[in-house]
Amino acid sequence: MMRNLLGKWLLLAAVCSFFVGCQQLAEEEDIPQKGGVLNVKARSAADTEVFYPMSLYAFTVDGACAASQTIASETDAIGLQLPAGAYRVVLVSGDPEVYTFPANPTLDSLIQLEGTAGASSPLMMGMADVTIGTDTEARLELILSYAVASIDVALTELPEEVSEVTVTLSSFYGALQMNGSYVEAGQPLVMSCTQGEDQTWRTDTCYVFPGSTIETVFSIRLKMADSSEVTYGYTWKDSPKANHPYHIYGNYSSGITLGGNFVIGGWDEATDVEFEFGAVSQSESDGGSSEEPGINVSELPEQGSIWNGAIVASVGEADSEGVDLLLLSLDEWDIYTDQVEELISGYSVNGMAGWRLPTYEEAQLLRNSFSDTNRTDLNERIAEYDAELVGIDGEERYLCNKSGSYYSFIFAGGTTITQCGTQRSYYARLVKDVRVTN
Repeated sequence: MMRNLLGKWLLLAAVCSFFVGCQQLAEEEDIPQKGGVLNVKARSAADTEVFYPMSLYAFTVDGACAASQTIASETDAIGLQLPAGAYRVVLVSGDPEVYTFPANPTLDSLIQLEGTAGASSPLMMGMADVTIGTDTEARLELILSYAVASIDVALTELPEEVSEVTVTLSSFYGALQMNGSYVEAGQPLVMSCTQGEDQTWRTDTCYVFPGSTIETVFSIRLKMADSSEVTYGYTWKDSPKANHPYHIYGNYSSGITLGGNFVIGGWDEATDVEFEFGAVSQSESDGGSSEEPGINVSELPEQGSIWNGAIVASVGEADSEGVDLLLLSLDEWDIYTDQVEELISGYSVNGMAGWRLPTYEEAQLLRNSFSDTNRTDLNERIAEYDAELVGIDGEERYLCNKSGSYYSFIFAGGTTITQCGTQRSYYARLVKDVRVTN
């Protein structure tokens, strides 16, 4: 009896020991993977003002948010406790009362700009890819740049009977993904002007995501004291870019200038563009003849010359029927790769359509033919032909096409032709094949 009772107690102790051992094992399995601390230092590209609050996010490789932090002021320490692994770290500086931020963000989530009036303060973004090891402390310095364009307008010498002025620009992106891509194309920017004591009509500075088309339509609506209205329009063959300021100065009788007499610290250099409105006639056509130009010439054009409104990029071997020319456009654009098709479909010169991006081999020819002094000579001819045209840049990258993919090249010897990304813009000049006889 005593032996049986002792056996039962031993059996009970063994069972209890088994369950206690499982419980401890389960607790050990619940211990998270060790990681490290990521300390972040943030600054702007030119040490300009950074707007608070800032939001810091760490996204995993599948786009999920692993950790986040809100930084209320410059005195707050910036850092995240992260499990070991690879992350895309995104830092955003922007007023949550102006921009709409996602509540539960992923890399595809949107930062949105509501309405058509733009924002009263800029949005800045910086990002980097980091790997966190176990039991380590990592440091990351993120440089913030403006994710928006800055735009303001000043119009002078408008008629006294004008009582209200509205300037509309079309079109822009309406949202920015956490991964840095712009979406929701086609949003207009509507800006109201206020007349000052100097009789100049001005808008406030507003901030907007970059243009979503390769061209920008300006519409200036003037409302008169008798309630009549008139709108003046112009199509600018470019679009606002992020991190660029655009100052629009206009005179009712002598035209409007889009560009910059000054550049805000930290912003990239502005682009100058001019167009006419108001008392100046707009009946003149920007284009040439709609008829196909003749291919018979008395003298074959030379490489590097300007012929029929384009640059002669190359002259082929002549045969009994004529010679093939490769023409390069005098016009130049600063565009994203997703804007190429729209540009190509609508472009013509003196009635000549069918322009395209250079092929990879043609890009090599252009680079080798117009480098160094040859490029300088060509730019001088372009300036003599039309002082308002820009010359070929020897440092910026230009688009070309390699087997259906976008590549870019530089008009400089010894440089490489590399595949394009989607987060930046590139310069573009189009080419066209033409056959001539003499």
